[in-house]
Amino acid sequence: MIPHNLRGVNIDLSARCTLECPMCSRTKLRKQGLKVPGEDVTFEQFKKIADYFNYINFCGQVSDPSMNNDFIKMLKYLEEGGHKVSIHVAASHRKEKWWNEAFDANSKARWVFGIDGLPKDSHKYRKNQDGQKLFDMMILAKSKGLNCVWQYIVFNYNENDIEEAKSIALKHDIRFDLLVTSRFIPDDPLLPKNQKFVMNRPTNLRTHSND
Repeated sequence: MIPHNLRGVNIDLSARCTLECPMCSRTKLRKQGLKVPGEDVTFEQFKKIADYFNYINFCGQVSDPSMNNDFIKMLKYLEEGGHKVSIHVAASHRKEKWWNEAFDANSKARWVFGIDGLPKDSHKYRKNQDGQKLFDMMILAKSKGLNCVWQYIVFNYNENDIEEAKSIALKHDIRFDLLVTSRFIPDDPLLPKNQKFVMNRPTNLRTHSND
């Protein structure tokens, strides 16, 4: 949600991602033999957008922001401009050196890490994700004083691990956002058994270690 006093926009920085999440629109397009539309946003294009808005949300609909090779440069530009920034990541392919540079590029950025379940299990939905590595990068970001959020979508493989995950988040003083999705298909193998996690529309069961 964009704060009412800010002029904001969400940007999908490319059409690429290393993940193959079953519910993602890019996965559905590829299963139909279709090309995922779009291309990388260039740094020059990005500056034109950033110069108009004062809040930038990087939440890919068909991509992960880490796929754009100018991403760190963009974060530095936003830091210099005093923008409010939020970043949603789930891909884990980048090396730790890249993550360090990204975290250091913008001291005010809010990072949301898509780890759906305990780190060892997140790949069951986030296909190709190294959940433990991404979790470690979240802890690294927190150690640098950044605002970190653990985003956890409920599926049948992780619905019984919620309290353990919340305890881990509390231990590291990381905000824990529990999400319920409405994207399930009939007889979905990922459908939670507990009906409170099965909704007709998206519901945010948000919790925080300091609430």
